Amino acid sequence: MSEPQSVFRAEEELLYRAKALSAESPESLTTSALHEEYRTLTERYEVMLRESSQLTRMSDFTQSKLIKLQNQLEQALTESKENLQKAQDANKRKTELLSVVSHDLKSPLASVLAAVQLIEMGEITAEEFPVAGARIRETCERMIDLIESLLASSALEMGRMQVNKEDGDAKKILAAVVEHNLARASEKAQRLEMLAEGDDFTLFADKILVQQVLENFLSNAIKYSPYDTTVTIRVIALPETIRFEVQDEGPGFSDEDKQKLFGFFQRLSARPTGGESSHGVGLAIAKRVVELHNGQLWVESELGKGSTFVVLLPRKSEA
Repeated sequence: MSEPQSVFRAEEELLYRAKALSAESPESLTTSALHEEYRTLTERYEVMLRESSQLTRMSDFTQSKLIKLQNQLEQALTESKENLQKAQDANKRKTELLSVVSHDLKSPLASVLAAVQLIEMGEITAEEFPVAGARIRETCERMIDLIESLLASSALEMGRMQVNKEDGDAKKILAAVVEHNLARASEKAQRLEMLAEGDDFTLFADKILVQQVLENFLSNAIKYSPYDTTVTIRVIALPETIRFEVQDEGPGFSDEDKQKLFGFFQRLSARPTGGESSHGVGLAIAKRVVELHNGQLWVESELGKGSTFVVLLPRKSEA
């Protein structure tokens, strides 16, 4: 007999005996008989309570197992949805990558090939060689820059980005980035103004990766700012962090642009003012590099009023 049936049968028998006892006339019952009947009813009642308590515990246990199983199923479903989304994102990323490679590499390669063919046919004179050579060099540099960006993107996605942190000088890191971009800014009659606030600029970080982040911000500021404007670059030494800022006088960003600003292969409304190329991966890589340093990155911008990119990095390693 199953546990629930046993409890119900005991309850029925207990009620039957109690009713039978109450139906007896008082004269027909002796004191010993009443004691015996009372003892029997008490024993049966205790048995029924024990079985009922056991059944309740079994019910609670079953309910607990069901709740646990339900939670496991919900978690498995959530993980399945997340894995599906990751797979869809990876497939989308692959399609975008193929599109970039086919367009942003094919076009400059075609230009280089055309220039080489003109040289082979003697269509370019000795006087024109320096100009043609400079264009080929610039085109190759753009392709190398794109390939390096794509490789960095792949390394980040696969978790293979190496971060080698050591003590460095944030002011010197920024100064090197500014110096590297002086010639490019000069070509557009732009002024680079570097400001430093504070005394101790010690920063525990990967110098090369931090330079890449700042390089991306400054090159973008030069690329999207009009001719004859000023780009202001700041490094501020705070008690626990180092703050970098790159402020330009460019077109700024719309709310829609801000939503997708740090995504891979995003095409924004702003266009380079000097015909420069844009691959749509630099800011996405910068964001992930900053995250690897447990830092913060954001942009302060209004459409038509320029932009300020801000990076906040902790001075020390967070173990």
